[in-house]
Amino acid sequence: MGEAVEIDDNDYPKEIWSFILSGNKFRKKGPTGYELAHLADHKEHNNRCAKEFVVKDIKHSITYFGLFTCPTNTVYIPSALLRPTDFSISLRLLLLRRSNQLYGRFCKILPPAYDLPELHKPEWDINKFEWADPVGDVSNVDSFLLYRQGKLDKMLRTTA
Repeated sequence: MGEAVEIDDNDYPKEIWSFILSGNKFRKKGPTGYELAHLADHKEHNNRCAKEFVVKDIKHSITYFGLFTCPTNTVYIPSALLRPTDFSISLRLLLLRRSNQLYGRFCKILPPAYDLPELHKPEWDINKFEWADPVGDVSNVDSFLLYRQGKLDKMLRTTA
């Protein structure tokens, strides 16, 4: 499982959202009424990536355990939508398309082996939904990157 810096720690993707929303390190409490949801599958057992996405490179279409802690694979959604994202490919793809629309020009939403599939159901077009304006301050991403670099440096010193 060498595809991830950290595994099984939901706090890691919450860090970037905490910095963007508040400018501070995550303090074990997210926005009230919201939950962190993973959009692309990050587990080995019953992994859905090959079924849900276009596979560009079969050699590299492995299970990406790093998707568990990857900020681009997470979204805060209203708590009532948490279960539907677990079971609805259409809802997950809608959120991934929206994420790609917002952030795709400067970060990868999916691992390199995968692409989002063509839209086959016009009713799930992102333009047919009313979206709230994005919140937060991206100028705080620099603070997050400094925090993350310190954490990585500490991990590398510990393992060396």
